[in-house]
Amino acid sequence: MKTLRIAWFILSVLLASTRTVAETTEPLLGIVNRTDCGSYWRYDFNYETVDADGETPIVLSAAIFLTPQIHDREIKAKGLGLLNHYTITDDQERPTNVTGTFTLEGILSNSNYVMIESDGFGFGLDVKHNQKYLQGRATARVNIDAFLAGRNLLEAEGYEYEDVVINLGYSQGGNTGMWVNRLVAEGYRSDELPKIDYCVIGGGPYDMYSHYRSLVSDNMSQYPVALPLILSGMIDAGGYKVKNEDVFNDDFIQYLPELFDSKEHDTDYINDFLFEKFGSADDKSLPIDKIVRSAFFDEESEPMQDIIYHLKQNSLVYDEWKPDKTGFISFVHSTADEVVPFLNQESMERHLVANGYDSFDIDDTSTERHTDTGTYYVLKAAVLLDSFVPTGMEDVYGKIPVANTHNIYSIDGCLIRKKTTLSEAFRSLPRGIYVINGRKVVK
Repeated sequence: MKTLRIAWFILSVLLASTRTVAETTEPLLGIVNRTDCGSYWRYDFNYETVDADGETPIVLSAAIFLTPQIHDREIKAKGLGLLNHYTITDDQERPTNVTGTFTLEGILSNSNYVMIESDGFGFGLDVKHNQKYLQGRATARVNIDAFLAGRNLLEAEGYEYEDVVINLGYSQGGNTGMWVNRLVAEGYRSDELPKIDYCVIGGGPYDMYSHYRSLVSDNMSQYPVALPLILSGMIDAGGYKVKNEDVFNDDFIQYLPELFDSKEHDTDYINDFLFEKFGSADDKSLPIDKIVRSAFFDEESEPMQDIIYHLKQNSLVYDEWKPDKTGFISFVHSTADEVVPFLNQESMERHLVANGYDSFDIDDTSTERHTDTGTYYVLKAAVLLDSFVPTGMEDVYGKIPVANTHNIYSIDGCLIRKKTTLSEAFRSLPRGIYVINGRKVVK
Protein backbone atom coordinates (compact mmCIF):
# COMPACT_ATOMS: atom_id res chain seq x y z
CA MET A 1 0.00 0.00 0.00
CA LYS A 2 2.84 2.40 0.90
CA THR A 3 4.44 1.66 -2.48
CA LEU A 4 1.17 2.50 -4.23
CA ARG A 5 0.88 5.79 -2.33
CA ILE A 6 4.44 6.76 -3.34
CA ALA A 7 3.77 5.84 -6.96
CA TRP A 8 0.55 7.86 -6.93
CA PHE A 9 2.38 10.87 -5.44
CA ILE A 10 5.09 10.71 -8.11
CA LEU A 11 2.46 10.39 -10.86
CA SER A 12 0.55 13.41 -9.48
CA VAL A 13 3.72 15.51 -9.46
CA LEU A 14 4.50 14.51 -13.04
CA LEU A 15 0.99 15.35 -14.19
CA ALA A 16 1.10 18.71 -12.45
CA SER A 17 4.47 19.46 -14.02
CA THR A 18 3.14 18.52 -17.46
CA ARG A 19 0.17 20.85 -17.02
CA THR A 20 2.46 23.67 -15.94
CA VAL A 21 4.69 23.20 -18.98
CA ALA A 22 1.65 23.07 -21.27
CA GLU A 23 0.28 26.30 -19.82
CA THR A 24 3.55 28.21 -20.00
CA THR A 25 5.00 26.93 -23.28
CA GLU A 26 5.66 29.83 -25.65
CA PRO A 27 3.92 29.71 -29.05
CA LEU A 28 6.01 28.28 -31.86
CA LEU A 29 7.74 31.04 -33.83
CA GLY A 30 8.24 30.88 -37.59
CA ILE A 31 6.14 29.23 -40.30
CA VAL A 32 3.42 27.05 -38.78
CA ASN A 33 1.25 26.25 -41.81
CA ARG A 34 1.42 26.24 -45.63
CA THR A 35 -1.79 26.33 -47.68
CA ASP A 36 -2.18 25.96 -51.44
CA CYS A 37 -5.02 28.38 -52.25
CA GLY A 38 -4.97 27.70 -56.00
CA SER A 39 -3.86 31.00 -57.51
CA TYR A 40 -1.45 31.63 -54.63
CA TRP A 41 0.17 30.03 -51.59
CA ARG A 42 -0.38 31.25 -48.03
CA TYR A 43 2.25 30.69 -45.35
CA ASP A 44 1.05 31.31 -41.79
CA PHE A 45 3.71 32.33 -39.29
CA ASN A 46 4.11 33.61 -35.73
CA TYR A 47 6.40 36.48 -34.83
CA GLU A 48 7.54 38.50 -31.85
CA THR A 49 6.47 42.10 -31.33
CA VAL A 50 5.26 44.34 -28.49
CA ASP A 51 1.87 45.40 -27.20
CA ALA A 52 0.37 48.86 -27.68
CA ASP A 53 2.36 50.15 -24.70
CA GLY A 54 5.52 49.70 -26.78
CA GLU A 55 7.14 47.50 -24.14
CA THR A 56 5.23 44.31 -23.26
CA PRO A 57 6.45 41.39 -25.44
CA ILE A 58 3.71 39.49 -27.28
CA VAL A 59 3.57 36.90 -30.05
CA LEU A 60 1.17 37.51 -32.93
CA SER A 61 0.35 35.69 -36.14
CA ALA A 62 0.65 36.79 -39.76
CA ALA A 63 0.60 35.44 -43.30
CA ILE A 64 2.78 35.49 -46.40
CA PHE A 65 1.05 35.39 -49.81
CA LEU A 66 3.02 34.34 -52.90
CA THR A 67 2.19 33.13 -56.40
CA PRO A 68 2.76 29.48 -57.41
CA GLN A 69 5.56 30.63 -59.74
CA ILE A 70 7.40 32.32 -56.88
CA HIS A 71 6.57 29.45 -54.52
CA ASP A 72 8.05 26.95 -57.00
CA ARG A 73 11.04 29.27 -57.55
CA GLU A 74 10.29 29.61 -61.26
CA ILE A 75 10.62 33.40 -61.07
CA LYS A 76 12.15 35.97 -58.76
CA ALA A 77 9.65 38.17 -56.89
CA LYS A 78 9.46 41.82 -57.94
CA GLY A 79 9.73 42.79 -54.28
CA LEU A 80 7.84 42.57 -51.01
CA GLY A 81 4.58 44.24 -50.07
CA LEU A 82 3.58 45.28 -46.56
CA LEU A 83 -0.19 44.84 -46.55
CA ASN A 84 -2.12 46.73 -43.85
CA HIS A 85 -5.51 45.08 -43.34
CA TYR A 86 -8.86 46.82 -43.45
CA THR A 87 -11.40 46.74 -40.61
CA ILE A 88 -12.35 43.25 -39.51
CA THR A 89 -14.50 42.22 -36.55
CA ASP A 90 -14.91 38.49 -37.21
CA ASP A 91 -12.05 36.22 -36.15
CA GLN A 92 -12.59 34.17 -39.32
CA GLU A 93 -11.73 37.17 -41.53
CA ARG A 94 -8.14 37.44 -40.36
CA PRO A 95 -5.42 37.10 -43.01
CA THR A 96 -4.35 33.64 -41.83
CA ASN A 97 -7.82 32.40 -42.87
CA VAL A 98 -7.91 33.98 -46.34
CA THR A 99 -8.13 31.47 -49.21
CA GLY A 100 -10.20 33.27 -51.86
CA THR A 101 -8.83 34.33 -55.25
CA PHE A 102 -11.03 37.45 -55.43
CA THR A 103 -9.74 38.98 -52.22
CA LEU A 104 -7.41 41.84 -51.33
CA GLU A 105 -4.61 39.32 -50.76
CA GLY A 106 -5.45 37.14 -53.76
CA ILE A 107 -5.55 39.97 -56.27
CA LEU A 108 -2.50 41.84 -54.99
CA SER A 109 -0.27 38.79 -54.53
CA ASN A 110 -0.74 38.00 -58.22
CA SER A 111 1.24 41.14 -59.04
CA ASN A 112 4.34 38.97 -58.43
CA TYR A 113 5.11 40.88 -55.26
CA VAL A 114 5.13 38.75 -52.12
CA MET A 115 2.55 40.17 -49.70
CA ILE A 116 3.06 40.04 -45.93
CA GLU A 117 0.10 40.82 -43.67
CA SER A 118 -0.30 40.66 -39.91
CA ASP A 119 -3.47 39.40 -38.26
CA GLY A 120 -3.14 42.36 -35.91
CA PHE A 121 -4.04 42.58 -32.27
CA GLY A 122 -6.76 40.24 -31.12
CA PHE A 123 -7.15 38.06 -34.20
CA GLY A 124 -4.19 35.72 -33.97
CA LEU A 125 -2.34 34.14 -31.06
CA ASP A 126 -3.13 37.20 -28.99
CA VAL A 127 -6.79 36.20 -28.84
CA LYS A 128 -7.48 37.75 -25.43
CA HIS A 129 -6.80 41.24 -26.79
CA ASN A 130 -9.28 43.25 -28.79
CA GLN A 131 -7.95 44.88 -31.90
CA LYS A 132 -6.29 48.22 -31.14
CA TYR A 133 -8.62 49.98 -33.52
CA LEU A 134 -7.02 52.98 -35.25
CA GLN A 135 -4.22 53.23 -32.73
CA GLY A 136 -1.87 54.28 -35.49
CA ARG A 137 1.60 54.01 -34.01
CA ALA A 138 0.92 50.71 -32.23
CA THR A 139 -0.67 49.02 -35.26
CA ALA A 140 2.00 50.27 -37.67
CA ARG A 141 4.72 48.95 -35.36
CA VAL A 142 3.06 45.53 -35.25
CA ASN A 143 2.75 45.48 -39.05
CA ILE A 144 6.36 46.52 -39.64
CA ASP A 145 7.52 43.82 -37.21
CA ALA A 146 5.43 41.25 -39.11
CA PHE A 147 6.86 42.43 -42.44
CA LEU A 148 10.47 42.13 -41.28
CA ALA A 149 9.84 38.76 -39.61
CA GLY A 150 8.20 37.48 -42.80
CA ARG A 151 11.08 38.75 -44.90
CA ASN A 152 13.58 36.92 -42.69
CA LEU A 153 11.56 33.72 -43.08
CA LEU A 154 11.54 34.10 -46.86
CA GLU A 155 15.31 34.51 -46.85
CA ALA A 156 15.70 31.44 -44.63
CA GLU A 157 13.55 29.50 -47.12
CA GLY A 158 15.85 30.54 -49.94
CA TYR A 159 13.41 32.77 -51.84
CA GLU A 160 14.77 35.54 -54.04
CA TYR A 161 13.20 38.96 -54.54
CA GLU A 162 14.19 42.41 -55.70
CA ASP A 163 15.05 44.99 -53.04
CA VAL A 164 11.73 46.82 -53.48
CA VAL A 165 9.27 47.57 -50.66
CA ILE A 166 5.61 48.33 -51.38
CA ASN A 167 3.22 49.66 -48.70
CA LEU A 168 -0.54 49.16 -49.17
CA GLY A 169 -3.79 49.54 -47.25
CA TYR A 170 -7.42 50.62 -47.47
CA SER A 171 -9.75 52.12 -44.84
CA GLN A 172 -8.22 51.31 -41.44
CA GLY A 173 -5.35 49.89 -43.50
CA GLY A 174 -5.03 53.29 -45.18
CA ASN A 175 -4.56 54.98 -41.82
CA THR A 176 -2.06 52.31 -40.74
CA GLY A 177 -0.22 52.46 -44.06
CA MET A 178 0.40 56.17 -43.59
CA TRP A 179 1.52 55.50 -40.01
CA VAL A 180 3.98 52.96 -41.46
CA ASN A 181 5.35 55.75 -43.67
CA ARG A 182 5.65 57.94 -40.59
CA LEU A 183 7.46 55.32 -38.48
CA VAL A 184 9.90 54.64 -41.32
CA ALA A 185 10.54 58.40 -41.63
CA GLU A 186 11.17 58.55 -37.88
CA GLY A 187 13.71 55.72 -38.16
CA TYR A 188 11.85 52.77 -36.61
CA ARG A 189 14.04 49.69 -37.31
CA SER A 190 15.81 51.78 -39.96
CA ASP A 191 18.71 49.34 -40.22
CA GLU A 192 16.27 46.75 -41.61
CA LEU A 193 13.69 49.00 -43.29
CA PRO A 194 15.42 52.19 -44.44
CA LYS A 195 12.90 53.17 -47.14
CA ILE A 196 9.62 52.42 -48.89
CA ASP A 197 9.67 52.59 -52.68
CA TYR A 198 5.99 52.93 -53.47
CA CYS A 199 2.78 53.28 -51.50
CA VAL A 200 -0.85 52.76 -52.61
CA ILE A 201 -3.24 54.01 -49.92
CA GLY A 202 -7.02 54.31 -49.96
CA GLY A 203 -9.97 55.52 -47.92
CA GLY A 204 -8.00 56.21 -44.75
CA PRO A 205 -9.24 58.09 -41.66
CA TYR A 206 -6.24 60.38 -41.43
CA ASP A 207 -8.02 63.17 -39.52
CA MET A 208 -10.27 61.59 -36.92
CA TYR A 209 -10.91 64.77 -34.97
CA SER A 210 -12.45 66.49 -38.00
CA HIS A 211 -14.30 63.25 -38.68
CA TYR A 212 -15.72 63.40 -35.14
CA ARG A 213 -16.80 67.02 -35.66
CA SER A 214 -18.63 65.95 -38.82
CA LEU A 215 -20.46 63.18 -36.97
CA VAL A 216 -21.50 65.57 -34.21
CA SER A 217 -22.81 68.05 -36.77
CA ASP A 218 -24.79 65.43 -38.71
CA ASN A 219 -25.87 63.25 -35.75
CA MET A 220 -26.17 60.43 -38.27
CA SER A 221 -24.19 57.33 -39.21
CA GLN A 222 -24.62 55.17 -42.27
CA TYR A 223 -21.98 52.72 -41.05
CA PRO A 224 -22.63 52.48 -37.29
CA VAL A 225 -20.13 49.71 -36.57
CA ALA A 226 -17.35 52.27 -37.03
CA LEU A 227 -18.34 54.56 -34.16
CA PRO A 228 -18.08 52.01 -31.31
CA LEU A 229 -14.85 50.70 -32.82
CA ILE A 230 -13.28 54.16 -32.98
CA LEU A 231 -14.45 55.23 -29.52
CA SER A 232 -13.43 51.93 -27.92
CA GLY A 233 -10.02 52.22 -29.59
CA MET A 234 -9.52 55.71 -28.18
CA ILE A 235 -10.81 54.67 -24.73
CA ASP A 236 -8.31 51.82 -24.78
CA ALA A 237 -5.54 54.18 -25.89
CA GLY A 238 -6.24 56.33 -22.85
CA GLY A 239 -5.64 53.47 -20.44
CA TYR A 240 -9.36 53.28 -19.63
CA LYS A 241 -9.38 56.70 -17.95
CA VAL A 242 -12.73 56.95 -19.76
CA LYS A 243 -15.14 54.03 -19.63
CA ASN A 244 -17.76 52.90 -22.12
CA GLU A 245 -20.44 53.95 -19.63
CA ASP A 246 -19.22 57.54 -19.88
CA VAL A 247 -19.99 57.67 -23.60
CA PHE A 248 -22.54 55.02 -24.58
CA ASN A 249 -26.16 54.63 -23.50
CA ASP A 250 -26.97 51.76 -21.14
CA ASP A 251 -29.30 50.07 -23.62
CA PHE A 252 -26.46 49.97 -26.16
CA ILE A 253 -23.67 48.92 -23.78
CA GLN A 254 -25.36 45.59 -23.09
CA TYR A 255 -24.65 44.53 -26.70
CA LEU A 256 -20.97 45.49 -26.76
CA PRO A 257 -19.57 42.14 -25.48
CA GLU A 258 -21.49 40.06 -28.00
CA LEU A 259 -21.02 42.34 -30.99
CA PHE A 260 -17.45 43.54 -30.49
CA ASP A 261 -15.69 41.25 -28.01
CA SER A 262 -16.82 37.79 -29.12
CA LYS A 263 -15.22 38.17 -32.60
CA GLU A 264 -18.03 36.03 -34.00
CA HIS A 265 -19.73 38.62 -36.22
CA ASP A 266 -18.55 40.44 -39.31
CA THR A 267 -19.14 44.13 -39.97
CA ASP A 268 -22.22 43.53 -42.14
CA TYR A 269 -23.94 41.58 -39.36
CA ILE A 270 -23.12 44.22 -36.75
CA ASN A 271 -24.31 47.08 -38.96
CA ASP A 272 -27.58 45.30 -39.75
CA PHE A 273 -28.14 44.53 -36.06
CA LEU A 274 -27.58 48.18 -35.09
CA PHE A 275 -29.83 49.48 -37.87
CA GLU A 276 -32.59 47.12 -36.77
CA LYS A 277 -32.22 47.84 -33.06
CA PHE A 278 -31.47 51.55 -32.95
CA GLY A 279 -31.89 53.05 -36.42
CA SER A 280 -33.64 52.41 -39.69
CA ALA A 281 -33.13 49.13 -41.50
CA ASP A 282 -34.91 50.53 -44.56
CA ASP A 283 -32.63 53.45 -45.38
CA LYS A 284 -29.56 52.12 -43.52
CA SER A 285 -29.12 55.04 -41.15
CA LEU A 286 -28.79 55.47 -37.41
CA PRO A 287 -29.08 58.69 -35.39
CA ILE A 288 -25.96 58.76 -33.22
CA ASP A 289 -27.82 60.04 -30.18
CA LYS A 290 -29.65 56.71 -30.07
CA ILE A 291 -26.49 54.97 -28.83
CA VAL A 292 -24.38 57.69 -27.15
CA ARG A 293 -24.86 59.99 -24.16
CA SER A 294 -25.15 63.76 -24.46
CA ALA A 295 -21.50 64.03 -23.34
CA PHE A 296 -20.47 62.78 -26.80
CA PHE A 297 -21.70 66.03 -28.37
CA ASP A 298 -19.87 68.26 -25.87
CA GLU A 299 -16.13 68.64 -26.56
CA GLU A 300 -15.65 70.21 -23.13
CA SER A 301 -17.12 67.23 -21.27
CA GLU A 302 -14.54 65.29 -19.29
CA PRO A 303 -14.76 62.02 -21.25
CA MET A 304 -14.65 63.76 -24.64
CA GLN A 305 -11.63 65.89 -23.70
CA ASP A 306 -9.67 62.68 -23.20
CA ILE A 307 -11.07 60.99 -26.30
CA ILE A 308 -10.40 64.03 -28.49
CA TYR A 309 -6.82 64.13 -27.25
CA HIS A 310 -6.35 60.53 -28.43
CA LEU A 311 -8.24 61.16 -31.68
CA LYS A 312 -5.65 63.82 -32.50
CA GLN A 313 -2.74 61.68 -31.28
CA ASN A 314 -3.78 58.85 -33.60
CA SER A 315 -4.53 61.09 -36.57
CA LEU A 316 -1.77 62.02 -39.01
CA VAL A 317 -2.27 65.73 -39.54
CA TYR A 318 -1.68 67.36 -36.14
CA ASP A 319 2.11 66.99 -35.89
CA GLU A 320 4.83 68.18 -38.23
CA TRP A 321 6.21 65.21 -40.15
CA LYS A 322 6.57 64.09 -43.73
CA PRO A 323 7.09 60.66 -45.37
CA ASP A 324 10.53 61.64 -46.65
CA LYS A 325 11.68 58.01 -46.87
CA THR A 326 8.74 56.99 -49.07
CA GLY A 327 9.34 57.33 -52.81
CA PHE A 328 5.79 58.01 -54.02
CA ILE A 329 2.25 57.69 -52.67
CA SER A 330 -0.86 57.04 -54.77
CA PHE A 331 -4.05 57.85 -52.86
CA VAL A 332 -7.55 56.56 -53.70
CA HIS A 333 -10.57 58.15 -51.99
CA SER A 334 -14.18 58.61 -53.04
CA THR A 335 -15.84 61.99 -52.67
CA ALA A 336 -19.03 60.03 -51.87
CA ASP A 337 -17.46 58.02 -49.02
CA GLU A 338 -20.06 57.77 -46.24
CA VAL A 339 -17.79 55.93 -43.78
CA VAL A 340 -14.54 57.91 -44.03
CA PRO A 341 -15.56 61.34 -45.35
CA PHE A 342 -13.45 62.88 -48.09
CA LEU A 343 -12.43 65.61 -45.64
CA ASN A 344 -9.83 63.07 -44.42
CA GLN A 345 -8.15 63.09 -47.83
CA GLU A 346 -8.32 66.87 -48.03
CA SER A 347 -6.68 67.18 -44.60
CA MET A 348 -3.92 64.77 -45.60
CA GLU A 349 -3.25 66.67 -48.83
CA ARG A 350 -2.96 69.97 -46.94
CA HIS A 351 -0.67 68.37 -44.37
CA LEU A 352 1.72 66.87 -46.93
CA VAL A 353 1.98 70.09 -48.94
CA ALA A 354 2.47 72.20 -45.80
CA ASN A 355 5.31 69.90 -44.71
CA GLY A 356 7.11 70.00 -48.05
CA TYR A 357 6.14 66.61 -49.53
CA ASP A 358 4.75 66.58 -53.06
CA SER A 359 5.53 63.04 -54.28
CA PHE A 360 1.92 61.92 -54.38
CA ASP A 361 -1.22 61.91 -56.50
CA ILE A 362 -4.90 61.50 -55.61
CA ASP A 363 -7.49 59.45 -57.50
CA ASP A 364 -10.89 60.85 -56.48
CA THR A 365 -12.77 59.65 -59.56
CA SER A 366 -14.84 57.06 -57.71
CA THR A 367 -18.38 58.17 -56.93
CA GLU A 368 -19.16 54.95 -55.08
CA ARG A 369 -19.55 54.47 -51.35
CA HIS A 370 -16.79 53.24 -49.06
CA THR A 371 -17.05 49.48 -49.57
CA ASP A 372 -17.44 49.58 -53.36
CA THR A 373 -14.57 52.05 -53.60
CA GLY A 374 -12.56 49.45 -51.67
CA THR A 375 -13.06 47.09 -54.61
CA TYR A 376 -11.95 49.84 -56.97
CA TYR A 377 -8.89 50.41 -54.76
CA VAL A 378 -7.86 46.75 -55.06
CA LEU A 379 -8.14 46.83 -58.85
CA LYS A 380 -6.34 50.16 -59.08
CA ALA A 381 -3.55 48.93 -56.80
CA ALA A 382 -3.14 45.77 -58.91
CA VAL A 383 -2.79 47.85 -62.08
CA LEU A 384 -0.35 50.28 -60.43
CA LEU A 385 1.81 47.45 -59.11
CA ASP A 386 1.92 45.86 -62.55
CA SER A 387 3.18 49.08 -64.12
CA PHE A 388 5.43 50.41 -61.34
CA VAL A 389 9.15 50.38 -62.14
CA PRO A 390 11.51 51.62 -59.40
CA THR A 391 14.01 54.23 -60.51
CA GLY A 392 17.16 52.63 -61.83
CA MET A 393 15.62 49.15 -62.19
CA GLU A 394 14.19 49.44 -65.71
CA ASP A 395 16.40 46.65 -67.08
CA VAL A 396 15.57 44.32 -64.20
CA TYR A 397 11.82 44.86 -64.42
CA GLY A 398 11.81 44.42 -68.16
CA LYS A 399 12.68 40.76 -67.59
CA ILE A 400 9.97 40.09 -65.02
CA PRO A 401 6.69 38.58 -66.28
CA VAL A 402 3.52 40.65 -66.03
CA ALA A 403 0.67 39.46 -63.83
CA ASN A 404 -0.29 35.81 -64.25
CA THR A 405 -3.15 34.96 -66.58
CA HIS A 406 -5.75 32.23 -66.11
CA ASN A 407 -8.50 30.47 -68.01
CA ILE A 408 -11.80 31.08 -66.24
CA TYR A 409 -14.76 28.72 -66.49
CA SER A 410 -18.39 28.91 -65.53
CA ILE A 411 -19.69 26.50 -62.91
CA ASP A 412 -20.97 24.19 -65.68
CA GLY A 413 -17.53 24.01 -67.34
CA CYS A 414 -17.81 26.56 -70.16
CA LEU A 415 -14.71 28.64 -70.87
CA ILE A 416 -15.74 32.29 -70.45
CA ARG A 417 -12.35 34.05 -70.18
CA LYS A 418 -9.09 32.91 -71.76
CA LYS A 419 -5.69 34.00 -70.44
CA THR A 420 -7.14 36.76 -68.29
CA THR A 421 -5.48 38.39 -65.30
CA LEU A 422 -7.30 38.20 -62.00
CA SER A 423 -7.62 41.97 -61.81
CA GLU A 424 -9.25 42.10 -65.25
CA ALA A 425 -11.54 39.17 -64.38
CA PHE A 426 -12.57 40.80 -61.11
CA ARG A 427 -13.35 44.04 -62.94
CA SER A 428 -15.38 42.56 -65.81
CA LEU A 429 -17.16 39.47 -64.48
CA PRO A 430 -20.63 39.74 -62.92
CA ARG A 431 -21.25 38.31 -59.46
CA GLY A 432 -21.35 34.54 -59.47
CA ILE A 433 -19.39 31.30 -59.03
CA TYR A 434 -16.44 30.55 -61.31
CA VAL A 435 -13.77 27.89 -61.64
CA ILE A 436 -10.14 29.03 -61.72
CA ASN A 437 -7.24 26.57 -61.55
CA GLY A 438 -9.69 23.78 -60.75
CA ARG A 439 -11.13 25.63 -57.73
CA LYS A 440 -14.52 27.26 -57.22
CA VAL A 441 -14.30 31.01 -56.72
CA VAL A 442 -17.17 33.21 -55.58
CA LYS A 443 -17.35 36.86 -56.65
